[in-house]
Amino acid sequence: MMIFFRSLKRLLVIAPITLFGTSAAQGDFLGVYVGAGVWGQDFAGSAVSDVSIEDQLGLADNSGVQAYFRFEHPVPMLPNIRIARSDIEDAGVGVLTSPFEFGGDAFVPGQSVATTVDMTHTDVTLYYELVDLAFDLDLGLTARVLDSQLTIDGVTEEENAVLPMLYAAGKVGLPFSGFYLAGDINGLGFNGASVMDYAVKIGWEIENFILPEFGVEAGFRRFAIDAGDDDLDFVIDMDVEGVFFNITGHF
Repeated sequence: MMIFFRSLKRLLVIAPITLFGTSAAQGDFLGVYVGAGVWGQDFAGSAVSDVSIEDQLGLADNSGVQAYFRFEHPVPMLPNIRIARSDIEDAGVGVLTSPFEFGGDAFVPGQSVATTVDMTHTDVTLYYELVDLAFDLDLGLTARVLDSQLTIDGVTEEENAVLPMLYAAGKVGLPFSGFYLAGDINGLGFNGASVMDYAVKIGWEIENFILPEFGVEAGFRRFAIDAGDDDLDFVIDMDVEGVFFNITGHF
């Protein structure tokens, strides 16, 4: 397995030591948080040799399922855990306007090609709750397991990579309403390559503090990756963004 951003491997050793010293603000109770929904995805960017994924490869928009699970506990020195899964796939047919090579094959202008892209990933995040008052603030580290694949006219390049990223999330509740505003971000950049994934949302949930709490949330998410073939087996500079809707639960 190829490790993206090899020069930042030490982050996985250094950052937990830093976070270890800030863990005193962990939550007071056990809590399980779940959410699942649909994300409408608009694709933009380029692949291979600056080949437009919209104009030449015919990739435009799709929708994918996203889901997450969080477990929080009151043990001060142990991190909380968040696991999230996002399906990002699209397919299209386009006509090339520039030549390029991909997977050892040559492609020429005027050629009609069928393309599929898959950037599905699973995040495993260890984080500490630094603030747990009217405003919540979490900080941690994410290991993103990226199962990526690009196929152009039957020629396929694929990569299974682990991307280490910094994680931050915040949430503020609107008093006596059940509504809240929230956001989270995963990101890292190095040597001209970068990964950035952020979401902002508004939600509502039942507040009873005894029975399970259920709710809904809506927001906007953007995932951007800019990677060369030194990082993955194929060059890709892609943005995926759009509105999402989730159903949530707190037990």
